[in-house]
Amino acid sequence: MNKYKDIAKKLRKQVEKDFGKKCKDFDFGCIVCQSHRVIDNLEELGSLIDVLNKKQPKIHDHKK
Repeated sequence: MNKYKDIAKKLRKQVEKDFGKKCKDFDFGCIVCQSHRVIDNLEELGSLIDVLNKKQPKIHDHKK
């Protein structure tokens, strides 16, 4: 499990404590739905990074 998934797991616990569990139907105007959507995206980012690290070497380094 990478750091993004760890962060998402901790955030999900806190969001459920502060706002509640996911709504049955997603609503863009609902703060609970939006909070859980952000965490879902963070988990997906972690999964993507895992896949890229396993299957594809870095093509180049980004210069700042």
